[in-house]
Amino acid sequence: MSTERQSNALIQVVEDDPHLNMAISETLRSFNFEVESFANGALALAWLENNRPDVILCDIMMPEMDGYTFLRHTRADPQLRTLPFIFLTARTSPADQRLAREIGVEDYLTKPIDSESLVVAIKNALRRQQAVREEMQQEMDALRNRIVSVIQHEFRTPLTFVLGYAEYLLEAIESGFDREELRSSLSAILDGGKRLQRLIESFLLLAELQVYTLNAEDLSDVSAATLWSLALQGAEATLHEANLQAVVNDQHSHLVVNVNAQLVGEALRRLVDNAVRYSRPESKTLRLSIEWLAPYVGFRIEDEGIGMTPEQVKTLARPFEQPDRENRTTPGAGLSLALVRHVAKLHGGSLEIKSIFGKGSVFTLWLPLSTTAADVEDPTTKLPAV
Repeated sequence: MSTERQSNALIQVVEDDPHLNMAISETLRSFNFEVESFANGALALAWLENNRPDVILCDIMMPEMDGYTFLRHTRADPQLRTLPFIFLTARTSPADQRLAREIGVEDYLTKPIDSESLVVAIKNALRRQQAVREEMQQEMDALRNRIVSVIQHEFRTPLTFVLGYAEYLLEAIESGFDREELRSSLSAILDGGKRLQRLIESFLLLAELQVYTLNAEDLSDVSAATLWSLALQGAEATLHEANLQAVVNDQHSHLVVNVNAQLVGEALRRLVDNAVRYSRPESKTLRLSIEWLAPYVGFRIEDEGIGMTPEQVKTLARPFEQPDRENRTTPGAGLSLALVRHVAKLHGGSLEIKSIFGKGSVFTLWLPLSTTAADVEDPTTKLPAV
């Protein structure tokens, strides 16, 4: 973010002490920031319904709605959950600071606050936010650049099936063929058509997600166990065909996430499909579990597949990428992982990938814990990401 854009940034100040509120606001204005100030979290939250600041600067102990509650409300709103949030407080204990970090605070400033530290904290938050935006733009550019190559590669094989067997049938009409040849050719055409249909549906869904914005009304509290159950129901035919059994570890099954259940269910189903694709023929089991890394819930799936090298895992950070693309026989996985990653980002989460070559892979979709369960204690705070 340029210096000019930083100076014009809009800062929301939430502080119940009128003198301190005024002092902070005047200090920020003297550095050419725009400021909107409020006496408590309830007033600030009402203003956020129709406005979006660049940074929120908030006290903790306030009447009507304290800083923790205000923060949880903003993190529950998809439009607000990525906003930089800085706490201003006289509370300096490690426990207070740990709690603030766990629930998503960008920075933590203790009172009394000097103007230099305040401005530096805000500018650092703005720079980090701009870096995130630039990274997302780069990913979008990479996505556009790869779409053409993906279409060429992913669509060629099923289209070759359809056209090749259709031409064969036309030629065979003249010379005659038995029912078994007809059945085999039509089955190949049907299989190719279904693969094309799945690819087209994936592209259309991904294109829709590129412009889709999650709103509060799109979200609901859903138990992690329910989401896994729905995903397995959707993948039942795939698991049966591969002769694989999904074994679910129900520890932490009580945890609740605040998500769009339809999108997350689709993402989890695709993770199951991906694990099936890369499982060895002799594999019998997929292991599913629910993990907890406050303030996130992880949906983890572990296969007994071919695994990947560290270099191959790194390539999966790029949209549509698959390891060993030129030699693989499992089209579509790159699209599926792009969809899963995008669903994660829409919810403020991430997709974590770990793998050991020759032994298998572990995929974990991390999503925000529901704010109604945010008081659950957990000693860890860092969100893994690919």
